[in-house]
Amino acid sequence: MKKTVAMILALWVISTLAACGETSKLSAVPSIYETNMPEGDEVPAVKDASSPEEANAPDSEIESRQLAFGKVLWDVYQEGSLPEGHEVEYSDMESAAENRFALIDIDGDGEEELLLSWETASMAGTVGYVFGYDDGAVYVELQEFPLLTFYDNGAAEAGWSHNQGLAGDFWPYNVYLYDATEDVYRYDGGADAWDKRVREENNSGDAFPSDIDADGDGIVYYIFTADWNGGYTDIPLADGTDYENWRNGYLERAKKIDISFQKLTEENIAALGYPKPDVALPQPVG
Repeated sequence: MKKTVAMILALWVISTLAACGETSKLSAVPSIYETNMPEGDEVPAVKDASSPEEANAPDSEIESRQLAFGKVLWDVYQEGSLPEGHEVEYSDMESAAENRFALIDIDGDGEEELLLSWETASMAGTVGYVFGYDDGAVYVELQEFPLLTFYDNGAAEAGWSHNQGLAGDFWPYNVYLYDATEDVYRYDGGADAWDKRVREENNSGDAFPSDIDADGDGIVYYIFTADWNGGYTDIPLADGTDYENWRNGYLERAKKIDISFQKLTEENIAALGYPKPDVALPQPVG
């Protein structure tokens, strides 16, 4: 009996070794992309998470966010459309590819956001976005002129599109603070300036307030609150020390976040894993 068993085992080992040279006929288990993509589409690699929090998150959550952001980028690249009914000033894909995007945890909530800087437009159409993602939906956290600076405490400064007032070398800007409860950035005021070297009188004919300019540098500041209505008449002027104290109040010694943007090219979009949509593009005339 033992000899019979031994012979059977030997024959099994020999047949197994012989089969090693053949291609396996077992079907591979489909990945998350293969189960959500049309047949025949190439599946690009997905970038690694950018923070320890994301590294510990379920793979499906990270991948779903990147797929959703990939679709957003394809939509704006091909058609100029964005989530929540937003649209950009759009001409064609060649021009669209010159714009920039980044995936980074910009607000400090432990999850990546999508930053889009759309600059191939008129000055009025130039715009910067921060998009968040939650439960399958992409939404706008911030929309501003793309002259944006972000800090690691959730503060953001957005330079104005124009500086045609009295500020001189000082560039006016808006301030936003991140609201973790609503996962959006809230407007919290801003600043402008009056440089005596530009004009010694303001638009109302008032003389430069030398009594407020305590440091004597010829510059005083307008500091706007969150309920500012766009007017200057009722805005008290501040000297440099008061301006710096106000700014330090929301920065709280925060550090500026460095952002590595990349061009909105097909290759860079495809790296997020979402397949390029098959859309009907405008046909040439004639």
